[in-house]
Amino acid sequence: MKFLQFSLYSIILTSLVLIASCEDDIDFAGDHVETPVLFGILDKTDSLHYIKLTRTFGGSNNSLEVAQIADSSYFQDAEIKIEEWASLPPNNVNTKVRTWTLRDTILTTKVPGAFYSPNQKVYYFKTETFNISSPPSVSDPNLNVALKDEATYKLIATINGGQIVVNAETKLVTGMAISQPSAAGALAFVKTVNGVKQYNQLSMKANAGNAKVIDARIQFFFNEYFNGVPVEKSFIWKVGEANGEQITGSQATFVASGETFYTLVKDNCTNDPTITKREMTSIRVLMTGGSEELSKYILVNQPSSSLAQNKPTFTNLARADGGPVIGIFTSRMTNKQDKPKFNPTIPNQRALDYLSLKELCTGPITGLLLFCSDNPIDINNGESWICQ
Repeated sequence: MKFLQFSLYSIILTSLVLIASCEDDIDFAGDHVETPVLFGILDKTDSLHYIKLTRTFGGSNNSLEVAQIADSSYFQDAEIKIEEWASLPPNNVNTKVRTWTLRDTILTTKVPGAFYSPNQKVYYFKTETFNISSPPSVSDPNLNVALKDEATYKLIATINGGQIVVNAETKLVTGMAISQPSAAGALAFVKTVNGVKQYNQLSMKANAGNAKVIDARIQFFFNEYFNGVPVEKSFIWKVGEANGEQITGSQATFVASGETFYTLVKDNCTNDPTITKREMTSIRVLMTGGSEELSKYILVNQPSSSLAQNKPTFTNLARADGGPVIGIFTSRMTNKQDKPKFNPTIPNQRALDYLSLKELCTGPITGLLLFCSDNPIDINNGESWICQ
């Protein structure tokens, strides 16, 4: 699972901090109920699908110290399965088509914080990525085939030999697509009005499909050259998020400020006088749409300025014994446009249009950062900001 758009592990961290770090010492002795904490977000555009399963912990020890011990957050025994159900012809009977038994693995990318890091245990299964030109048959039992638009996915987590069983189900997010900018269109962060240069407010749009929350981002890739040796760098800019009523007419609209773009480029450049030049390599436009359940979960967990201490909770997970469970099992869909700095066969197709690239190389915010262009059009025009 790629990590764009909604940060699964930051959601987990936020939820667990609320549970375990309100006080320096928390004593659950006597009435503590072991509670599963489970997060999983399926994405048909991914090939790896992860489920995170931990538990709350109790006792009289310092909770901040216990949180740094990984074993305190894991169950000793857990099995997670994902079932695929679909209505199959000719009688359209709802049938279980496939079942994945998830494997566990250790990821080493968990950021430092109140809880143990950088290692974390997750459960996963693999499929192909969805190919819209050749979608899988709804009745295909091959475990490697991509997730299917028509199917319902059911989760069964069996914990401690069946003492705890957690169930949930979700449909996939489908039909979401980037409608603006166009796939081959250049991004314009600068424009001229009556001959006067201005920073542009770039419009970004997404067709929502059945998504109820949409996250829009831009990732900027560039090389910094040290004695002629390039070192790749990048940063991700979260342009905005549309949720619920902010999605109007099945479309979400975002505005990316040109001035903000150049300021972010400046802030993400290395402060090193030995750098001899910088060169943009590509830009990626990312939009991720989440399900109605994910939209509700995000809205419920937004920070509040209210003086009320009691907050509502939301989960689509259920325990067979009726006990407590925290988290969500749902879906999202990620769309991206990868824009190389220019098309070698059609140099006029750029990631940044001419004015925006010129601003990057010569403008007041980034003009001293040694950005240059190797586009043949700029070279033929004899621009002062071409790469030497």
